[in-house]
This record gives sequence, C-alpha cells and structure tokens, in this order.
Amino acid sequence: MINRRDFNKIATLLPILPGALIGAARAKTRGNASGSAARRVRPGMPGWPSDADWTKLREAVGGRLLKLESAFDVCRKNPNGSNCAELFRELKNPYFIGDNPALTQTTGWVDAWSLTPSAYCVAARSTSDVVATVNFAREKNLRLVVRGGGHSYLGTSSAPDSLQIWTRSMDHVVLHDAFIARGCESVEPASPAVSIGAGAIWMHTYNAVSTKGGRYVQGGGCGTVGVAGLVQGGGFGSYSKQFGTAGSNLIEAEVVSADGQVRIANSCSNADLFWALKGGGGGSFGVVTRLTLKTYELPSFVGVVSTKIVANSDAAYRELIGKFVDFASQNLVDRHWGEIATLRRGNRLDIDFNFQGIDETRAREIWQPFLAWIEQRSATLSLTLPVIRSAPGRYRWDGDFLRTNAPTAVMQDDRPGAPRENFFWSGSLAEAGHFIHGFESIWLPQSLLRDDARTGLADALFAASRHWSIELHFQKGLAGAPAAAIASTRATPMNPAVLDAFALAIIAGEAPPAIVGLAGREPDLPLARRNAKAIAAATSALASVVSVRNAYVAESSFFQSDWQRAYWGPNYPRLKALKLQIDPDGLFIVHHGVGSEDWSPDGFTRLAQ
Repeated sequence: MINRRDFNKIATLLPILPGALIGAARAKTRGNASGSAARRVRPGMPGWPSDADWTKLREAVGGRLLKLESAFDVCRKNPNGSNCAELFRELKNPYFIGDNPALTQTTGWVDAWSLTPSAYCVAARSTSDVVATVNFAREKNLRLVVRGGGHSYLGTSSAPDSLQIWTRSMDHVVLHDAFIARGCESVEPASPAVSIGAGAIWMHTYNAVSTKGGRYVQGGGCGTVGVAGLVQGGGFGSYSKQFGTAGSNLIEAEVVSADGQVRIANSCSNADLFWALKGGGGGSFGVVTRLTLKTYELPSFVGVVSTKIVANSDAAYRELIGKFVDFASQNLVDRHWGEIATLRRGNRLDIDFNFQGIDETRAREIWQPFLAWIEQRSATLSLTLPVIRSAPGRYRWDGDFLRTNAPTAVMQDDRPGAPRENFFWSGSLAEAGHFIHGFESIWLPQSLLRDDARTGLADALFAASRHWSIELHFQKGLAGAPAAAIASTRATPMNPAVLDAFALAIIAGEAPPAIVGLAGREPDLPLARRNAKAIAAATSALASVVSVRNAYVAESSFFQSDWQRAYWGPNYPRLKALKLQIDPDGLFIVHHGVGSEDWSPDGFTRLAQ
C-alpha cells in the first residue's frame, strides 16, 4: 500500500507521467474508511446510515441536521391550491430561494437535470459543523454536495440521495485595515482586506464593504450570488476590467478538505490549493468556510449608459452592428467600462454599460459620436432616449439611495419582516427560479477587433442574431485591463484565453420556474428543445470567427464536450494532479468539475480506469 508521503511525490509528477502510470497511481489511491469509494450509497442500500448514525451526526452539529423534502410537494398534493401558487410566486424572489436548502436558483435544464433536493442537509454555522459533516460523508461513503448562494446553472448545489453542506448562515463580513496572510508575515506587506464567510452573498458583502465601509471589493454583478462560489469559479463583476477577477483578489482561504482537516490556503501555505481555489471551480477541492479578499479605494464615481436602438431592416441592422464593433474597439475595451451589449433577433441593439474612474461628462463625450451617427440615420434607426448618469461610488450598492433615485433598477425581498438590505437588481429577475433551455459561452479574443477582422466579427454577430440573441459581456475578459489585473489573473487556473478576451459572448434562453413531471407546472419541453437548437445555431455562427472555442466554467453549457480544455486550457493537468492528491477518493464531485470524468454523471459510481 502506497503511503501518503509517497503519493504526494507521485502526484506532483502526474502532468508528465504516461497514461498507464497515471491509471496505476489512481488505482492505488482508491478506498476510504469503509474500504471502497467505487460506489456511493443511496437510501435503501446496504451501508446507508441508520437512524442512530444520523442522530449522532445531528448531535455533532448542534441539532442542525435537516431531513429535506421537495418544496414542490405542496403542488403535488394540491396543484391548484394557494400554497402552490404562493410557492411559484416566491420562486421569483432570490432571497426566498436562498433561504430554503431544498431549492436552488435554477429549477432545471431541458434534457439535462431537474431540481431534486438532497436527502439530508447540515445547516452549518461553524467550521466544526463542516468538519463533522465531511467526516461523516467520507466514513459512510455518501454523495456530498456543497451549497452556498444556490446559484449553479449546472445543478451542482444539490443532488438526489446526497448529503448537503449548507453554508448560508456562515455569512460574517469583517473589514481589515491591515491584513497579512497566515505564515506570510515576513514576505508580504499588510494590506486592506475583508474576510467573508462562505455563505455570504455579494449584495450583503457590498453593503458592508462599500456602503458602510467606504471600500471596494471585486465581486459579482448579480448580487444574490454566493461569495465563495463566485471566487472559486474565477468571478467577474462590473469593474473587472479595472480590478481583475474575484479569484485573483483572494489573499487567503480556510478550507475543509476531504480528510476532514482544516487547511489555511494562501501563497505561503498550501499554495497549490490556494491557486486552485482562484478559479478551479467550486465543490471540487473541499468546503471553503472563509475567504479573505483584497479591498481597494472606492471609485469616486460610477455610472451607467443605457439605450436601445432598433433597425427597420436587416441591412440597417448589419450596418449598426458594424458601427458598434468599431466604436467598442476604440472606446470600450479599457479599464473604465464593463457590462453588456445585447444583439437581439428583432434587429435591436440594447446598450447596458457601467463605468467607473471617469465622470459623467467624460462618459457623454465618449458616447456622443456613436449616438450622433445613429441620430443621423433616423430613417432607418430608432434610438430610445439614452440614459447616461453617474453617482458617487459609495451609492453603488446603497439600497436606500437606489430605491429613491433609481427605483426601477431594484426589487425588494417582499416577505414580511425581510431586511431592507435584501434587494436585488431588476435585471436579474429572469434568473430567479428559471428553467434553462440552453446556455453557451465563448471567449472572444481581442484579435477580432483588429482592422482586418472587425468586418468578419460583425458578419458573424449578425448571422448569429438571426437565430438567437447574443450578449457581449465586456467586463468578462481582461483585454484592455491594467497590467496588475492581468498579472494577478494569470496566476489563477482560469483558461489563459480570458487574459486576451475583450468580452465573453453568452447565448442563452430560459423560461419561468417549472419542474419536469409536476402537473400543471411543467416546462414546455418541445419549445425548450426548439430554442436549444436555435441557441446552438447562433453559437455555431459566432464561433465561425473563433479559432478555439473556450468557455467560462460558471456560465457555460451543461453539454460542453471538451470542458477540461475549454474551462482551464493548459492548467487542467495541474488541477487534476492536485485533485488526485487532496481528494483521491473523489468525495467532492460536481458536474464538469475537476476529476468528474472519473465518475458517472450522477456522481455515485467511479468509472473503470
């Protein structure tokens, strides 16, 4: 039997070992406290924990073990009842979803997965709760999943017949004037930072850091996304072109690994794990219980540019797309700009951009030539009155300010007694409880913005828009970012294509909350499949100008065939070697997560090697 010290030495060589030797190393690492991890147990199978076993776990976690039932049972009992109607109404409230461990922000994906809760859940309040749960799952050979904010298009926040670790209550946010990672006292200077519990969401984090604390932390754009999940996926927000990814701003993390050990990961301790946590995907390397991120001086001004342009013919729309590509290449690919341009099938271009680091006057100057060009073509292009507005950075996530000055931009958690800080962006409403028809992403390299390439890009965007709408997320992709942001992101496991991308193209479609097989609340599957085909056609049209299709792990297709390369490129072998070292029995397996190719799609059976 190989010992752990010897295995650690072998694991560091895995990226260069021949395939046969890699398979042999894997075979020798199988097995756990119960003798084998080749197949996880389900309810009713030999080895499933007894009632006495569950009682012991409940005692170990202070009574916070929950037996989960489907939230949709109220509809199965009475499809037309008021309780069912109220449930589906609240599925458009992301805070309601976040507070129920049997729900996730996505109710399913056509021909991929449908929401089914875990069998049991530990509502963790401390790292010791997480340790006890990880040890129990390993010793009892259970399928284990981790849920923080509950956002996962790929359905990784829950799994049938599994044990869920729910970190929602671990939501502390603590600001530091001068933080030094543990063990780095002699090599790193102290810097402003914030320590955040694994269950915190970004809207509450921004409220603490920016509204109350006067600092900026690089997080996500959708405020109800969990902090831990976003960081582990890499993570982009409106101002990533200035500050880099969320993962690249990680200073330190506390992690419970598969052996039940609490590990501090930073550049001086567990450095490989620290690297993996900055974009290697959530739920694959352990349970993050705390993160510490850099903070920055809050931008003096932040602002928005919003308008819609409709063309009255295909020819006019193609001309508009070409003009926008030219304008964007010269003005929007830099540290000041982020967010979205959407090219819609109805020959409509939606502009919804954010800016920072410049004032409103300068923003108007930048956009004036493009808007003037549109106005000169009033016979073929119709322009909605543009909104160009800015405000001091401290108001960016101030709920009271937003409700007064931009009331249509925000919505409120409408449950009785809900805190006033429980608000979310109106633009995120469609994602609450949505049922996905299709979702694709492609990193668009800045080479497409060269003089000799922009015409081809505009043609491809127009061709794609004949099938489906395309969102160009300019904040996702670091072309035009400062050297420091690019360097810090290069030191993460994300696909290096992100460093050269001017935007992430997202082509996706969804419908309101629906559950396959739930009478009266089922999705329209024929429509969903037709839309999925249209999304695929649009993706193919756009991909015609991209030599290599790379994708973003947090926003990508459930059916991505080459996900290892698409998500992580040349960094995948190192991620896989670390996975085999730190979790040789595959306790942490998620769909298209590192090492998941060694397991069946449901995560219960190890595949033959």
